[in-house]
Amino acid sequence: MTSGADFSVRGLERKPVVVGYDGSENARKAVLWASRYAAVAHLPLMVVHAWIWPYFTQNLGPVAGIKDSGLRREAQRVVTEGRDLAVRSEPDLPVHQRLVIGFPSKTLTEFSREASLLVIGTRGLGGFAGLLIGSVSFHLAASADCPVMVVREARPTRDILLVGVDGSTESDQAVLFAANLALTLRKHVQLLHVQPHPKDPRPATAREEEAAVLDRAAALLKGHPEVHYTRDSVVAVSVPGEIVQWSHNAACVVLGAKGGNTLGARLGSTAHAVLHHSRGNVVVVR
Repeated sequence: MTSGADFSVRGLERKPVVVGYDGSENARKAVLWASRYAAVAHLPLMVVHAWIWPYFTQNLGPVAGIKDSGLRREAQRVVTEGRDLAVRSEPDLPVHQRLVIGFPSKTLTEFSREASLLVIGTRGLGGFAGLLIGSVSFHLAASADCPVMVVREARPTRDILLVGVDGSTESDQAVLFAANLALTLRKHVQLLHVQPHPKDPRPATAREEEAAVLDRAAALLKGHPEVHYTRDSVVAVSVPGEIVQWSHNAACVVLGAKGGNTLGARLGSTAHAVLHHSRGNVVVVR
């Protein structure tokens, strides 16, 4: 067990893939996706369980007369369960486990500082059943220091990584991350630029601007000649709504944390909406 003040993952040769686990079905999907990705990426996996009960009670030990009882024992069981799930999925994968006193959002944000990728489920045991994404998952997508993969499907079979591009710096980072993800998972990249439907007739320069955005994204892929990609540009009433529609044919949507028109925010409106409404996996890159 680790106190809330020590989040170090030093001692690992390469930055690990970090996955949050709380015993929920959504967390199981996240562990299965993360273990597969870490195995093919040749990266270690760190399974983290954030334990909040020490903040609320001192009665953490076993109940008298009941073997293997108590909150401490249960927390240890949960993190070990997550590790065992990863090991069964990928027997040759180096898997580490950490039990940390702290709230999930803060704990995993700290771990993200030394991670190559943070993987989380859509919502944990504390989330409301009607929500497509829980508050912890949304917080991490907005605050983590590394790319965040929000997993809804443990083993997506589709071959496309859909990348929303808009010509911003964050969009460039999303394209570069998607290129590496495509090489690792042997997927194709689909560059998609969605232009909001204008109230007035579109100016003659609109098509040139759309082409420039896609040209910029495609130029970033020249350093990865092995990546196969397509490029598309559409006009739609809702940018995130259109991305969600296109995502039905994708294994994952890759988005920059915010676009060129978002100021002073850690997460833009498009990423916010796609996270809430996409039925598949979404990775947010900054």
